[in-house]
Amino acid sequence: MDQKILSLAAEKTADSLQAFLQTLKEEDLANLLQNQAVKGRAVGALLRAIFRGSPCSEEAGTLRRRKIYTRCMQLVESGDLQKETASEIIGLLMLEVHCFPGPSLVELANEFIAAITGGSLTNGKSLELFPIILTALVTKKGKLVCGKDELSGEECKKQLISTLCSGRWDRRYVIQLTSMFKDVPLTPEEIGLVMEKVLKMFSKLNLQEIPPLVYQLLILSSKGSRGKVLEGIVAFFNELDRQHRAEQSGDELLDLITVPSGELRHVEGTVVLHVVFAMTLDCELGRALLKHLKVGADS
Repeated sequence: MDQKILSLAAEKTADSLQAFLQTLKEEDLANLLQNQAVKGRAVGALLRAIFRGSPCSEEAGTLRRRKIYTRCMQLVESGDLQKETASEIIGLLMLEVHCFPGPSLVELANEFIAAITGGSLTNGKSLELFPIILTALVTKKGKLVCGKDELSGEECKKQLISTLCSGRWDRRYVIQLTSMFKDVPLTPEEIGLVMEKVLKMFSKLNLQEIPPLVYQLLILSSKGSRGKVLEGIVAFFNELDRQHRAEQSGDELLDLITVPSGELRHVEGTVVLHVVFAMTLDCELGRALLKHLKVGADS
């Protein structure tokens, strides 16, 4: 079957390819692709052929494309693929995102949100696609059904981000999710939602995970909410220092993994270096820090 598809895909027009794909059950086609991918057999050529024969101008083509797209995301997350195969699939999926109509993009975005908040991500590799889906959604004209409402693409993106930020995040993917948002066009309100969510996640992480998260958060703050980010970081370490002093006196225990004072100071020093480096790239961040320090000195 795969050779038939590849042969038809080589023709100048996609008419015969489309007609042949119409005779196949979507599940059978998805299983064929999965078997080829797991075996590492030229899955890229097969995937391109399927997409070529599944135009979004036709309902059947859109449905087939959605089925294949979802199966590919599951495959990438499964960990059953060789690294090169997974990367090839991700690259092809990225190229195809903008071909989807708005309703399909909403469905794909909701699949990601369900996977993130439901804790069903296995390795987080498929998250590379999420910002592209959200970005493509903004470009769609007309009203889209998003939840119980009919919204524009921009409004739909806002609602999806709000839903994501109000849900549960697996601590394993907090850094990756924070990094992901730098590739999404965000309004001031949206960036505020994301920052608030990430700052709340600080207390859920191991101490060693804080510096890389701070680094990603500082990069993201170039989109806005610099003051909120700095306040959140300072407040977190002030509380951590207070708890650490209390623990040493035997009054209470740390919520985070107990660490020696030297390790805590090392982490704080690394965070300071990240802040200083970020200020060399973003002058506004430096101004926000000075403003925060001035307010602290006056209070």
